[in-house]
Amino acid sequence: MKLRHAGQAAVLLFAFTFFMAGCGNVGDQRTPEEWLSLSYSGLAATDQYAFTGSMSIKAEDGLAFKPETFEGKVVDHQQLTLQTNSEDPLHWNPVQVLEALNQSNENVRIASSSAEPETITLVIKESAEVSKERWRERLLKQLDQLGANRPEENRPYLKEWTEEFTRSRNQLEGMLASLQADTEYELVIDRDRMLPLKMEEKTSFHYKNDQKPYSETRYTTVRFQSFNGASSETVQQKRKHVTID
Repeated sequence: MKLRHAGQAAVLLFAFTFFMAGCGNVGDQRTPEEWLSLSYSGLAATDQYAFTGSMSIKAEDGLAFKPETFEGKVVDHQQLTLQTNSEDPLHWNPVQVLEALNQSNENVRIASSSAEPETITLVIKESAEVSKERWRERLLKQLDQLGANRPEENRPYLKEWTEEFTRSRNQLEGMLASLQADTEYELVIDRDRMLPLKMEEKTSFHYKNDQKPYSETRYTTVRFQSFNGASSETVQQKRKHVTID
């Protein structure tokens, strides 16, 4: 009798163990797409947060440009401030980036090297066509902003400025016609709060200018912080690897 009771107890113990293991792995059963969707929804629903980042460009010959650093703050779901150390205007909205990736990614996977139990890391491949069109629109918009500074009609150098601007537009449109953009993101997410902690973007460009092939790579790293005004009790501040490089 005692032996039978012991066996029943063992069965119940193993059943309980499996039940608890199942509860502990509920989060791990989410698909990569679900994690991406939850992180976007979580950030979009956050009333206020801050982020800092850096962007650098390296050409195929090894030439690297001075990194551009920036910081932004969102309050009442609106991007109120975005400051950069560059003279060029910067337009970067993290919610819009996550929304675009959520809607038009080529594939999403969970990084196998994610060793931190408090976070999960996604590797997201952006659609090549979406990436190309996004950069095409951005570069043409920057050129249009430059064109808005057209000299007044009575300026003696107006003709030269107009000719140079037209030449630059034709050159850019020729480069964009052959442009190929390959973009991949790495996104670190807080498992408990479903909020992004860090985002890294790597985009490789290939294009032709005057029939000659060129390539360059753009790196962007962004860290999120101060969600809803909370001071810095975030996972990334407890771990050295979740920082701006």
